[in-house]
Amino acid sequence: MLKIAQASHRYGLPVMHGVSGLRVSREMPNFDDKFLEETISTALGDPKNFHVPKGISRYDYSDQHGWWVRIRRDDAPFQQFFWDSHYPSLSEGLRAAIEYRHEIISSFPLERKRKGKSRVMEPDPEKRISRRVSKGKQQPYEYWFASWYDENHVIKHKSVSVNKFGEDGARKIALEAATKNHNPNPKPEKDLDILDPYENQTFKPVSREEIDIWSTVKGGSYRSDEDNENGESLEDESYPYGYEGERILELHLSVERDRKLRDTKIREFIKENGDIYCEVCSFKFTEAYPFLNKNIIEVHHIVPLSQLSARTKITLDDLILLCANCHLAVHQGDEEENLILAMDHYEKGRC
Repeated sequence: MLKIAQASHRYGLPVMHGVSGLRVSREMPNFDDKFLEETISTALGDPKNFHVPKGISRYDYSDQHGWWVRIRRDDAPFQQFFWDSHYPSLSEGLRAAIEYRHEIISSFPLERKRKGKSRVMEPDPEKRISRRVSKGKQQPYEYWFASWYDENHVIKHKSVSVNKFGEDGARKIALEAATKNHNPNPKPEKDLDILDPYENQTFKPVSREEIDIWSTVKGGSYRSDEDNENGESLEDESYPYGYEGERILELHLSVERDRKLRDTKIREFIKENGDIYCEVCSFKFTEAYPFLNKNIIEVHHIVPLSQLSARTKITLDDLILLCANCHLAVHQGDEEENLILAMDHYEKGRC
């Protein structure tokens, strides 16, 4: 109940034990232990899917993974994030989120209030008439529009043509209708019981298999659980070792490339030169590695793709064939300048 008490203090609400001090509906939803057990059973009972109840959502972005509870009780918002790393499994994290949700909705019953705003017509007849124009097929229809309550407080209307009665005449007729026909008795208010949105349970199925994958998404720099706040290892460094082999899903911003353009560049180069080799250092993979069945090469963009902010037309003249070493070296710093320096270096070496 500590979290509930803190939330109560924050939003100026009383901690609910017996619900004193609040004006509530006579028939409050019964959010008891049975309700909680049924919620957990439905949420976790399916071996293929989690069935996530209303007010809880799954959050997987960058290095942040967990169940997010966001609910409102009247005008007070409550939210709590349940990190995957704080629980032994995804199921246990969801269970904790459901228990928190239950604690909130059972501790803070909704106040008895009107379900939305009831429309009440203005008593002043001057405020119940208006000048309007309706666009017809041939010419606009100009009129004065009047509204009033009948004896049963049903809204009635009357339209008075300006073309037929003139501007002043149409307004006068509309005002008389709004005045004489209007029911002078106030419209009685309906005493509506509020509907609690969590009373009728709704669940959203989410694949367990998909969440198992998305919960491994990592973005930005990686720091293992064994690292301290300064990124230094807390393990014994007397013998160096690391952790490898874990399957994770990483998200990266990808710049689109046209595979067909790359293949065309290589085919055209072979047509002109009879083989493929690095256009900077003339390195041939099959000469250096006789066990290769065919030559291999990499295709480099003379104008770096990182400088393109939108879809751009690229031709074969914008591409150059490089070996892996030259390609890696060119990408260390200013790519355009490095490519020129590399070509100049090897050109001088051939002289």
